[in-house]
Amino acid sequence: MDKASEAKQLFANGSNCAQSILYPFGRAFFREDVSAFLLASAFGGGIASRGEMCGAVSGSLMVIGLYFGYSPSGNASDKANVLQITNEFLLEFENRFGDLQCSKLLKHNLSTTEGRDNANHSGAFQSVCPALIEGAAILLEQILQKHTAVNGPLFAEPGQ
Repeated sequence: MDKASEAKQLFANGSNCAQSILYPFGRAFFREDVSAFLLASAFGGGIASRGEMCGAVSGSLMVIGLYFGYSPSGNASDKANVLQITNEFLLEFENRFGDLQCSKLLKHNLSTTEGRDNANHSGAFQSVCPALIEGAAILLEQILQKHTAVNGPLFAEPGQ
């Protein structure tokens, strides 16, 4: 199963948007299978269901950090590289979907209980989120392939 399909399936099975992206792309980095889910737990619904940055975007940024991030001992070019890749992802996601904020993408104010209930009752999570998750996963895969080809892989995927 490709990663975009796996991400959509994870969301359909109850994972939040960030978990749905981080798990298939990040599992090579975690010792425990559940670690990616735990790390991304607070990022669904636009960060703690507040309607802020889309969880699919947050999960994608976590993956970019795993693949291209820098440590405190890293050099300035490492930091510049991850910022360039991050901004490439953000710009392309925003161009494709019109925004980065969950509430704007879903057209519901998720920062209130009433807004979340309205989004739930309207089916916004079921109709909008799968396309955002799939789109983020496809874009992320393209960016990872492009920049891994340039920078070389930091880690091999499981089974490689």
